[in-house]
Amino acid sequence: MKHSVTWALVKKDWMLHHRTFLLFGVMALLAVAVFSVESTKAFYLALSLLLTMVILIGALLIFSSVVNERKDQTLPFVMSLPVTIHDYTRAKMTFNLLAYLAAWLILLGTTLWLFAANVHLPNGLIPIAVIVLLQLLVSFVLILGSALVSGSEKVTIVVTTLTNVSVSLFMFWAGSFDGIYEHLKGPVAVWSGTALTFVAVELLLAVVIVLATFYFQSRKKDFI
Repeated sequence: MKHSVTWALVKKDWMLHHRTFLLFGVMALLAVAVFSVESTKAFYLALSLLLTMVILIGALLIFSSVVNERKDQTLPFVMSLPVTIHDYTRAKMTFNLLAYLAAWLILLGTTLWLFAANVHLPNGLIPIAVIVLLQLLVSFVLILGSALVSGSEKVTIVVTTLTNVSVSLFMFWAGSFDGIYEHLKGPVAVWSGTALTFVAVELLLAVVIVLATFYFQSRKKDFI
């Protein structure tokens, strides 16, 4: 019964937001197509477009399915149904994570394909690229958790802004570590202990944030 309620809410979110999400998906694929142009400028343009699309998709998902639901007074109606806080949180987590992971996996696959197909890109950049992509995933989970727990548009905007600004800063910071920096221009991807530690910590953080979201949601006395 609980799973059917969860999937009913997930289906509701998909029906309401799938057109906009698919539009951004098409735009992301167009950005991928730009990578086929053999030009340094085209490469950086395509990379910037793709990162921007993934960030926008994340923001779009959270604001349309969580934040605006409170603003438009849809949430009180949803909670008037036989739906618990746990059902609602699980549905929002399921819909947003599945939708975002679809876009994120396209970006990951495209990135790995680029290194395999482009002889001008050193494979030594692969570990830092994966680490940065995981940071985007962690940032999305943090924004989603903040939106669900706070229920505040202002808080969500602040967290979104801070995490997006931190992407480039995080990239340079992570790339400065021993075990990563010396291999960036190398012909082979070296998964040093430092690089694997970054990956493990990021994955752990994502799981902890999801669990913390459920915990704080379960402690609410007034969900609306």
